[in-house]
Amino acid sequence: MPEAKTSSHRRTAKAGRGGRPRTQDLEKLNENILAAAAQLFLEQGFDGTSMDAIAEKARISKRTLYARHADKSALFNTVLYDLLDKLLVPVERIQYEPGDLAFTLMAIGRDMMSGVVRPEFQAVYRVVTFEARRRPEFGRWINETRRRPALQTIASVLHNHRDELRVDDLGQAAEQFMSLTVDVGLRYGAFGLKMTAKEIDERLKAAVDLFLNGARRAAPDVQSRRGKR
Repeated sequence: MPEAKTSSHRRTAKAGRGGRPRTQDLEKLNENILAAAAQLFLEQGFDGTSMDAIAEKARISKRTLYARHADKSALFNTVLYDLLDKLLVPVERIQYEPGDLAFTLMAIGRDMMSGVVRPEFQAVYRVVTFEARRRPEFGRWINETRRRPALQTIASVLHNHRDELRVDDLGQAAEQFMSLTVDVGLRYGAFGLKMTAKEIDERLKAAVDLFLNGARRAAPDVQSRRGKR
């Protein structure tokens, strides 16, 4: 009788080990799939990537892959949104110390520009740009969840220094600042040009100076000289 009890216990334990996968294992499997798919999509694009290749890259069966992602389009969407969410840090979540306007704009510009010139983001950006006609939802997502909140953050900073400024439309001013900083970084990356941290700071300083020279009120002595002309 003790022998049968031990055997039964062993069978039960074995069945337990072969039961439902642990949450940790499922998360690791999903991360592995997304990493493999991301590498192939970024290297070969949507059309150049097959589900067979993704399954092989992830070292899983096609059955396992399709059990988690209905088709290639659904997997592509999941991968791109996951990458965009990781690489585009929301500027509005960063706490900027109140102080000199030029210093604050430099800090915001540095955070945004450093993100968009990264090779990892540029690879995603190229795919999003190429797929824009078929999948405009990516562009809308970037605009709604990252660009618009960033513009609101910049406009809020400008509002805190409104007494220094002669512009009335702070939203438009924020757009202009974004064009001088982030959009320049995107163009550089699109051309395959790399920027060092020093080069980013130099370009940002020039952009901030140009922006504030156009947005700030003229100093009293300058206004006086203009009035005498």
